[in-house]
Amino acid sequence: MATTRPLARRILDRAVGFLDALVPAGSYAAIHSSPDLDDSIVALLASRPDDLDVVVLAEDPASAAVRMAALGLDGVRLVPRRSPRGTWAYLRSQVLVSTHGMFGCRPRGGSKEVVGLWHGEFGKLIGTFAGEAPRYFDWVPVSSPLSRSVRSAEFALDPQRIHVVGSPRQRLLIAGGRQRALVRGEQPRRIVVWAPTYRTSVSGMIRSDGDPDALEHTLPLDDPELLDLLDRHGATLWYRAHPTASQKTGRLVAPLARSAANTDLEDLGITFYELLAEADCFITDYSSLWVDFVLCDRPLVAFCPDLDRYRDDRGLALEPHEEWFPGPVTRSRAELLAELALALEHPTSGAERRSRSRALLHTSTSDPAAASWQHVRTSINGRG
Repeated sequence: MATTRPLARRILDRAVGFLDALVPAGSYAAIHSSPDLDDSIVALLASRPDDLDVVVLAEDPASAAVRMAALGLDGVRLVPRRSPRGTWAYLRSQVLVSTHGMFGCRPRGGSKEVVGLWHGEFGKLIGTFAGEAPRYFDWVPVSSPLSRSVRSAEFALDPQRIHVVGSPRQRLLIAGGRQRALVRGEQPRRIVVWAPTYRTSVSGMIRSDGDPDALEHTLPLDDPELLDLLDRHGATLWYRAHPTASQKTGRLVAPLARSAANTDLEDLGITFYELLAEADCFITDYSSLWVDFVLCDRPLVAFCPDLDRYRDDRGLALEPHEEWFPGPVTRSRAELLAELALALEHPTSGAERRSRSRALLHTSTSDPAAASWQHVRTSINGRG
């Protein structure tokens, strides 16, 4: 069912769109993500060219400033997104780089452009498939021709605007190892990352999909058998709640289970994708994160206790999920524990299936962050 934007919001978006055609552009790029400073934005800021002026539009400027300092992102202007200064920075930017777009996500005025860095490819149905209004972007990076076809349909975009160069966030996976000692600890432990998608969102677009109690009721984070399995394999489970879900994760038993929320990882000076780059095994479900993690060529396990209900509620972009997912798809506590043990004991198992998946979903050989910056540079230098 299509989402109806409040009348006042639609009027504001149209007014800003009118002003965007009148206000001349400056020679800089504005960057925005929801939530603030997601991994694609961090990857871009960490690799930004010295000769390009960049301003970050932040929903929560105080928290964004703390995050930037923790990650060593110095020398970048930070402006409150929801302020006159933020609107002016948007209007004056030659290029807006954004995960979701701003002010209605429509074509900008004059020669100005908007680059769309959606936070994932595939996974659950989004965009027009979920009844949302089309989104407009002038330039969109993706990882494969298959993704280009799906993204074109999701946003009702001309496929010529969608380019197979990889997503900037993948740079953090490919590089990896920046803070390996901090992640693994003084007594090196193996790393299992578990990052399910939300069942009920509490921020952004409020909605509920699947069974909201499925994960905690099927396998709580302090399950004795799970903790015993981790202990026997010298592993730590890092649990990452979806950014739009409740951040209450239950009881985490250190050092066997830890939180992978942004604030916790910032204490180590790393992002989630830098943690994921170190994972010996990744557990997820319908999240698009698995599509990126297949680049690491390490075991994946899907834990989907509410698969049938989720299909009925939301739907998945790649079906049948059991065939597309490059690892076992488990539905019960016993199945998950068995497959996790197998992944830790035999990390090369499933390598051939992961290789086939990687060949289908990742065909770019370029540096994904550099490719995006090259487009921004070309747009700024060629304006007018």
